[in-house]
Amino acid sequence: MTVPNHISNQLRKARRAQCEGHYALAVTLTCGALESMLCRRESSIIRLLLRTCPWPSGSTRLLHTETGARIELCQQVYAESESRRHLDYADKLLSALPARTFVETLSMLLHRLAGQCVVSPMALSRRRWLLHCLHRLRAPLLSHLLPAAAHREALASGLGALLHEPHAAVLRILSQHEFYFHYNYAKRIEHRPEAVAKGLRRAFLWPEQDVYSALVHRCPGSRVLVTIHMGDFVGAFRCIADEVTTGRTVMSLRRERHDAVPHVLNPGLRVQVLRHGVDAPAIAVAGLRTGCQSVGLLFDLCEDFGATTEVLFFGHKAQLVKGPALLAIAGRTPIIPFVTWECEGVDRIEMEDMIDTHPLPGESLAMAVNRVTQKLALLAEKWIRRAPEQWQYLPSLLGYFSAAAACAGSTRQ
Repeated sequence: MTVPNHISNQLRKARRAQCEGHYALAVTLTCGALESMLCRRESSIIRLLLRTCPWPSGSTRLLHTETGARIELCQQVYAESESRRHLDYADKLLSALPARTFVETLSMLLHRLAGQCVVSPMALSRRRWLLHCLHRLRAPLLSHLLPAAAHREALASGLGALLHEPHAAVLRILSQHEFYFHYNYAKRIEHRPEAVAKGLRRAFLWPEQDVYSALVHRCPGSRVLVTIHMGDFVGAFRCIADEVTTGRTVMSLRRERHDAVPHVLNPGLRVQVLRHGVDAPAIAVAGLRTGCQSVGLLFDLCEDFGATTEVLFFGHKAQLVKGPALLAIAGRTPIIPFVTWECEGVDRIEMEDMIDTHPLPGESLAMAVNRVTQKLALLAEKWIRRAPEQWQYLPSLLGYFSAAAACAGSTRQ
């Protein structure tokens, strides 16, 4: 395929840095070139390509985000072998990429416009309308792009069996998901500090708000709040955090540097951010044991985000991260599950019964972790069945059940 000049130039600079012994710079430039190249291609084509050219995981991660492909460097120092490995991979990937068709080019243009719409300063209502228009224009193009159409058909067949929905209904759900994938991200970035400074604050319909407020005043100890990647979960975390008393620390775990951090309005709260895979979990455990800390976690993740335990999920054996359950048990704190989703144009927060994480008599730590994680899996299944189109990881659901393909970092969205 023809490689754009800016990508070729970046790879030349990477090879020069490699020869001069600047290995970290070479990896950075190579990943920048690969990221630019991947952002030009439709995700189904990249997905097919990664089956034959798996991402060189370990020191870098390939993420499919709401605004396109992004490559993260997992370390600061790189050896010559790592630099060479990424350069060789870039050559292999570029030689294997098929030429872009006119349909794919037009489809990616609309995709980029949707990404720009998500982060634009326009009112959210207007962005919603524009995103609807862009997705309606893009849908027929994807149906004429063979890899995208084939992937959608295979995905719909698999999801239909899990969701117990007819094929046509699943196709509609997948179409709606493509809209919500961008729209929910547009909601979440409104909770960044720079957006909050402009006075942006959307309300949530939260029927249990008074009950929760009474609970936290009656039981002021530490607690772990958990949810899944559905709806405006960043805004929901922020809304819940604003209910707690002053003098507490609200801890948020982030998987990416670019993830939005919920900006709380309560000036008496201290917000602490921990990065997954960077900061030690012991920090969170120690904080919980102080008795005045709230930790917010997302639990619908697989093995690329930590050790897992086997649970039943949609009636099948699946792997879910055990970190949230283990953290709560080690921190000697209860778990409060909640979910947020959009219903008839209104963002809702629904809280579930508090989960006691104390091990049962004679129960080992591993057994307790599995029991609590199983409870969370059943809640996630209930929430997803109610609004599958709003769950961020719906296209990756089938991967939860395959040990060989369980959520590899190069294929997660």
